[in-house]
Amino acid sequence: MPDKKPTSVYLLNTALTQDEKTMLVNAEFNRLLNHFDSKADRAKTNFHFYKYSSIVLAAFTTIVSSLQVIYPTNFPQWILPVVSAAATVAVAFLGASSAQRIWINSRTTGQQLQAEKFLFNQQAGRYYNISAEESLRIFSERMIQIWNEGHGKWEQTVNEG
Repeated sequence: MPDKKPTSVYLLNTALTQDEKTMLVNAEFNRLLNHFDSKADRAKTNFHFYKYSSIVLAAFTTIVSSLQVIYPTNFPQWILPVVSAAATVAVAFLGASSAQRIWINSRTTGQQLQAEKFLFNQQAGRYYNISAEESLRIFSERMIQIWNEGHGKWEQTVNEG
C-alpha cells in the first residue's frame, strides 16, 4: 500500500513560545526593512543616473551643435543626432521609470517601519500598558499593514508609469 501523503501542509505553528515569536517577528522586520531600503537605494540611483544623464546630454547637444556651426567641415555630422537621441532617451527613461516616486515611497515605508519599531520598543502609543504578548501581536499586524500599504503604493506607481 502506498504511503499516504498529507492533503495539506501546516506551515503555521501556534505552539511557539513568546521568544520564538519575537525571533520570527524580528527576522521578518529586518527582512522588510532591508527590502524597502534596497528598493529605495536602487530607485534613487536610477533617478540620479537618468536625471544627470539627461542634463549632461542636453548640454552636450548644445555644445555639439555650436561646434558644428563653428567647424562645419571638420566636425562629424553624425554626432549631433546621436547625442540628441541619447538625451531624449534619458529624459524618457526619467519619466517612464517613476524612479523618484518609487524612491520616495520606499523610503517612506522604511521610515514608517522604523517609527513603529520605536513605538513598540518604548511601549508607547498603541503599545502602552498592554502585555508583551499583545504588543508583539499588534506589532506584527502593523508591520504587515505597513508592508501592504508600501507594496500598494509601489504597484500604483508602477502602473501609472
